[in-house]
Amino acid sequence: MESEFRKLNERERELLEKLLDAEFPGRDEWRTQLDSMTGRQVIEDGTLILRCDATLPLPTKYKKLGVEGMCKDADGGDIAVLLHADDNGFLRMLEILKYDGSPVINPPSARDLVLLLPEDRGQRLGGTAAS
Repeated sequence: MESEFRKLNERERELLEKLLDAEFPGRDEWRTQLDSMTGRQVIEDGTLILRCDATLPLPTKYKKLGVEGMCKDADGGDIAVLLHADDNGFLRMLEILKYDGSPVINPPSARDLVLLLPEDRGQRLGGTAAS
């Protein structure tokens, strides 16, 4: 895996932007971090450790909120895409995993991502997951 932080590629940036499309408390603050975001891939599935170089932290009261998206892989398995923040409110991880534990075949794209917010108990917020 990568040892250095690098500029996000277009697919990674679009995933982050899609995850931050839905309205929720703290979203606008998280969006301000995107312009200075770099990443380091830590798992072959595309999971990234994120680093924000030049923005203010998210207000502490929002630090525990998270965003999740879901899409289908080429084999029909469900891929989860999760965005995590640290205790200071900085975006710190874009996690990509398959619910069944098998390897990701096709990396997820923003176009295929369906957003799920915890407070909506899994209600889909737009987009369509392939069946």
